[in-house]
Order: sequence, then structure tokens, then C-alpha cells
Amino acid sequence: MISQLVAIDTALFVFLNTKLTHPVLDCVMSFVTQQEHWYPVLVGLWLALIIWGGRRGRMAAVALIVAIALTDQISCSVIKPLVGRLRPCNALTPAQCRLLVGRSSAMSFPSAHAANSFAMAMVASWRFRRFAPVFYVFAVAVAYSRVYVGVHYPLDVLAGAVLGALLGRLAIWLVVAVRGRWDRWREIRNMDRK
Repeated sequence: MISQLVAIDTALFVFLNTKLTHPVLDCVMSFVTQQEHWYPVLVGLWLALIIWGGRRGRMAAVALIVAIALTDQISCSVIKPLVGRLRPCNALTPAQCRLLVGRSSAMSFPSAHAANSFAMAMVASWRFRRFAPVFYVFAVAVAYSRVYVGVHYPLDVLAGAVLGALLGRLAIWLVVAVRGRWDRWREIRNMDRK
């Protein structure tokens, strides 16, 4: 069963990476996939949460840091070493994989880029709900770009997206729970002073 799933995943990768291509998309996806291009956007979002987000926005800013830390550590330090799946650019022939970015020796499953993007989308959407479609379109574009440029299989980005969304939700829950306890503690402390 697992071997059949891997075979389907590989065939889908080869189709998406070598057949559904265009020179304009080559440029766009090569840009989109580079995380450093999005640091200013992420910093801007984080500042917007703090400045214009009110109390819930500040909680979301903390949740964003927690979510990114969780997705990075769990995907890169726990799951990738356990699964040990080679990236398509390292496992397939040049005829099966068009590599548009630098080759990495890191493991493939799950995609940390997809996990981080979906965690960010989950947290940002919690505060700025009307912009949720924008956040998720961004996350999908980043995730798909990883397949398009040849460094992840479709199943890698799907798993990364699910992991990121779950950890984004967990980060929100943790921040809300801690804030609730903090508020109760302050209320009790203020009552004791009266």
C-alpha cells in the first residue's frame, strides 16, 4: 500500500514538475519558493498584528512566533529524520525532475515551507478573517512552488500544509489558554489587594 502511494506521488510529481510548466511560471515559482523573499512580508504582517490588531492581534503575533517555531522544529528535527525520504531532485533522474533552485541534501517529507506557510495563514486568518483567502492563496502558492521547482513531492507539501494548519491552530489555543490564565491570575491578585 505504501509503495503504491509513493508510486502515485512520484508519478504526480513528474507530471506537475515536467509537463505543467511555462517559462513565465519558472520565474514566478523560483521567486515564490525562496523564503527570504517573504521575510519583509512576514515582518510586516507581524507588525500589523501588533500595531493594528488590538489585544487579539498581539496574541496572534505571539501565536505566529510559536507556530513557526513548532512547525520548524517538528518538521525538520522530528519528522524528516524519522521518515528519511530523499528529495525528488536527489532521487530521480534529470529527465524526471526539473530542478530550478539549488539542490539540498535535507530530507523531503514533510515540506517545512508548506508547514510554515499554512501555520502563518491559520494564525493571520484568526485575527484578520476577511483576508483569510489571501493568506491561504499565498500558502498554496508557496506549497505548490516546492513541487514546481523540483524539491518536494506533492505528498510532502500536502503533509506540510496539514501539519502547519494543525500547529497554527495549536499555537492559537496555547496563546489563548495562557492569556486566560494570566487574566484570571491578575483578577485574583487585584481582588486580594482591595
